[in-house]
Amino acid sequence: MATLPLIPATFVRRPNRFVVEAGLESGEIVPTHLADPGRLRELLVPDAELRLRPVDEDNPRKTRYTVALVRSQDPPHRWVSVDTSLPNRLAGGLLERNGVDGIRPCRSLRREVTHGKSRFDFVLEHDDGTETWVEVKSVTLVEEGVARFPDAPTVRGARHVRELTGIVRDGGQAAVLFVVQRDDADHVEPKAETDPDFAQALRLAAQAGVGLHAVKYRLGGDGKAGYQGVLPVRLV
Repeated sequence: MATLPLIPATFVRRPNRFVVEAGLESGEIVPTHLADPGRLRELLVPDAELRLRPVDEDNPRKTRYTVALVRSQDPPHRWVSVDTSLPNRLAGGLLERNGVDGIRPCRSLRREVTHGKSRFDFVLEHDDGTETWVEVKSVTLVEEGVARFPDAPTVRGARHVRELTGIVRDGGQAAVLFVVQRDDADHVEPKAETDPDFAQALRLAAQAGVGLHAVKYRLGGDGKAGYQGVLPVRLV
């Protein structure tokens, strides 16, 4: 089935974490699903440009659109993806092609694998029979060239990092892969003032040997993502 083209719209308001009211070019205001539960305060401002993904006609969902992109208010006003399914798709393609420096090449990968109380995005299977557990984190917030995660407290995110640390301490291999869904960052840092627990968990993970990696993408107004290379992860 062909992918439907994105629809231009503008941001009106956000009545709850998962719903945006968007103004179409016709003047109609429509409720629109927002998959990203982050605060997104620097992006979702009145009249911000949006691109909406229409829902297929046979889908019974009440909201007929999903917010795919928001145009940044900061020059040069790049498009930022708020599609929470996109980072895993991008990361999966990179990992299958062995395209992330520092993460060992794999012969195969499994998706959405449970360990302890968490479900992790990928388990990479290597030629020597060992595995690497990989959790992907989507980054949309950039402040003065620094990609910051998270932009809202994430109990789940801190738990993921602690469980990856446990895997490494038990003799396994694990990594966190930050996917920056915009191309105006030069490195990634945890945002400790927003979630000190996550920042501390990430520091302890790095000390234990969990790999910290990041990549970035440039988004076009049509929703296509272009790979822009790796970024360093700095712990402050």
